[in-house]
Amino acid sequence: MTKFVNLGIVVNKKGEVLIVKRRRKEITATGKDFVWSFPGGIQEKDESREEIVVKEVLLETGYKVKPVKQIHLRVHPDTYVLVAYFLCELESNSPCQDIEEKDEIEEVKWVKPEELKNYFTTDLDPEVKKILHLE
Repeated sequence: MTKFVNLGIVVNKKGEVLIVKRRRKEITATGKDFVWSFPGGIQEKDESREEIVVKEVLLETGYKVKPVKQIHLRVHPDTYVLVAYFLCELESNSPCQDIEEKDEIEEVKWVKPEELKNYFTTDLDPEVKKILHLE
């Protein structure tokens, strides 16, 4: 079965985007360090993409979100994994619970979109760049 990852692109009122630092560094298929990413998770067969995004953003960050629209779907050029990107709205400006996936997530951070290049070592999706006004 193909690995299908659903990621939430969550933007707050200040225009900052939510990112997470993975506790265990991974190396991508193209040899890049993979530490920081957008929150999200792998799709199980009985859940919709939107359900995965809502559940995983909450578990990884403590924030409740509502998916607004799917931004893009692509095979990531560094991981070769099928990824769906969803623009999400915050349902509350502060976390509603603690991070449940502490074994996976080391840090949760809000950053300005132009700062993503300081955290991400992998290719940023072109459609996500447009949504975040980076192109």
